[in-house]
Amino acid sequence: MLTPFFTCKKGCFNLISLCKDFLILASTAAKYLHMGKFLLLTAVLFLCLYSYGQTTQQNKDSVKTIPDSILSIANLNSPSGDSASINDIIAIKIRTQKSFFDFDTLYINGIKVEGTTPWKKNGRDSTIFFQLDANVQNVMSSFFIQHKSAEKNVIPVYFSVAGKNQGWAKTSQYFYLEVKQKSNTYLIWIIELAILVIAVVAVKKNVLKDDNNLYYSLSRVQLFYWTLVIVYCYLILSSHTEIIPDIPASVITILGISLGTTALGKVIDNNNKDKVSIDPNAKSEGLLYDILSDGSSINIQRFQTVVFNLVFGLVFIQRTLSSWKLPAFDDNVLLLLGISSGAYAGLKTTEATKEQNKPLPPVATDSPKEPEKPKEPEKPKQPEKATDGQAKTQ
Repeated sequence: MLTPFFTCKKGCFNLISLCKDFLILASTAAKYLHMGKFLLLTAVLFLCLYSYGQTTQQNKDSVKTIPDSILSIANLNSPSGDSASINDIIAIKIRTQKSFFDFDTLYINGIKVEGTTPWKKNGRDSTIFFQLDANVQNVMSSFFIQHKSAEKNVIPVYFSVAGKNQGWAKTSQYFYLEVKQKSNTYLIWIIELAILVIAVVAVKKNVLKDDNNLYYSLSRVQLFYWTLVIVYCYLILSSHTEIIPDIPASVITILGISLGTTALGKVIDNNNKDKVSIDPNAKSEGLLYDILSDGSSINIQRFQTVVFNLVFGLVFIQRTLSSWKLPAFDDNVLLLLGISSGAYAGLKTTEATKEQNKPLPPVATDSPKEPEKPKEPEKPKQPEKATDGQAKTQ
């Protein structure tokens, strides 16, 4: 008989079900109890029912009044930090009772970032990913950077995300954004064209060949290759993002490896210069064969150096264009490039010397030799005629 009461207390039925149970309980109690006890029990059950209805309504009201908010903001490149720079991707975790996928507009201190859309959405944990692209840079340059400077500016900002149905997720914590002044795109294009012209002229002036302008030098080609790759990636980034990008330490290390290889190769060539005279008829056999060969055959250490530098150069370009940041190679890649270049430079001292002035040995043939012509006998010298002075003396 008391089952409906405990059911009411536990809150397992809705309001209609409780009313039905109350009527059944009241009719049952009327059969066994006196009128006074019946009225008392009726009052107690009514109070329980009223209390349950009020509690349910308050819970519904509290659910409706939970505001949209941002729970956390993290930088994917540095998840433990509270800062980011242009081209980084930030993850914004929100709490909302509305449709999560309606949130697609980024705001900075209440200023809408036009043109920036979510890079990715994860509905499992209500996280929206935004890439801080050139549109964010434009907002920061227009509203937050007051002076013309190419130096890095670290500015505390409030991020918020808005939805299509008037949703507005805010945060009360600062997030530090690193920005720079916009670069001059037209000036960068002029610099790119000027460097291209200089590179073409330098190649025609044999800058890639050895001191005798005969054969292409592997160390010089390596330095030239990495210089153009790094410089053009840097300028393309500056033009696309409209800011001056940061240079990772690994980029400087790669240039240092190339410069060291070139310097060591120069020292070795100078030591061999006095031992070899130059044949004026010597000429290059082509860029690829020259950098792979020591003059007698293709060497494995040269082949390894060419392959490693070519592959990691292409990886450098691909990662730059995919992330719009200069990539930072890890220590293992730098160690691999250093060992490969060091092996080439060390084994260069053992390579065969190109003796360009030494004639080739005669090649044996089966054709008979032509008989030598007999020498003509020398004619006897005739005595000289005596002069008039000599005749008078005699």
